Amino acid sequence: MANKSTKKGSKVFVCATAQNSDLIESAYAALTWVQVGKVGNIGDFGATSTQPTYDTLDEAVTQKQKGTANAGDPQIEVASVATDAGQVILRTFGDPLNQDNMAIKIERNDGGADFTNTIFYSRGVVSGPVYPGGGSDDFDLERFTIGLNQLPIRVNPTEIP
Repeated sequence: MANKSTKKGSKVFVCATAQNSDLIESAYAALTWVQVGKVGNIGDFGATSTQPTYDTLDEAVTQKQKGTANAGDPQIEVASVATDAGQVILRTFGDPLNQDNMAIKIERNDGGADFTNTIFYSRGVVSGPVYPGGGSDDFDLERFTIGLNQLPIRVNPTEIP
């Protein structure tokens, strides 16, 4: 398996069909995916949990439990291309009147010649685009926030026969 230390070559895919309930890996794999072009940054995602605490009279240390998990709110930043099919899907789901969840697939470029790449699947509501400012030499960018409503499903690399 390739040992890569950068995100270069990673890809983002979206599905044009709303996915408003949790899916399993095989259901995600069966969806029709459209690659998002000109992605410059994939934001943070993954489970973080609240930590409810309680102090009791018989314990010297605050007691903690793991609470509700948050799947993340990654921001996908792209160099704006009006006709890019993946960006069009992001804009469609980003419309404030669209309350549907969009499925997203993130594929790392870490498999090499002998292994598949690591894949993450999830779904969430989209807000944006936000249009970052800049100067005359800056690219026209769009930034979409995906409010994930399902913990990401990680598919680890497997050897290619």
